[in-house]
Amino acid sequence: MLTMTRNLNLLGLLLTGALTLSAAEKPTDKTLPVRGFCIPAPSGNRIEEFIKFIEEELAPRSVNTLILRVDYGFHFTSRPEMADKNGLSKEQAQKIAAACKKHQIRIIPLVNLLGHQSWQSNCGKLLLEEPRGGDRSGEGHDAVS
Repeated sequence: MLTMTRNLNLLGLLLTGALTLSAAEKPTDKTLPVRGFCIPAPSGNRIEEFIKFIEEELAPRSVNTLILRVDYGFHFTSRPEMADKNGLSKEQAQKIAAACKKHQIRIIPLVNLLGHQSWQSNCGKLLLEEPRGGDRSGEGHDAVS
């Protein structure tokens, strides 16, 4: 909790400096329409804290795009074995989506591509469940002819 609070405080300082427009500034042709922020998805037990972050930190700073690094932190219904045990449930993801919608923040979920399935000694969920990286060529219905 202390680490996340410290990170959120640091984030607040960064956002304040990076995203606050003074009253004297007026949008120009050079103003970008996207004010994005990228952050890992919270674990399932930190939803309320994350929604508070959206409402008290992102929305007041006019962030309109949230890249949410979900990776395998979601309880997938089609492939439950791929889900992180502390991942978001569908209902929790809907709460985040509702908070973002309320503040007109577009969510872009981010899941690692095949090339990013392991880091040093940490093996990603896809390679743990499917050591061939999901390649099922030659296995019946997925076979490539």
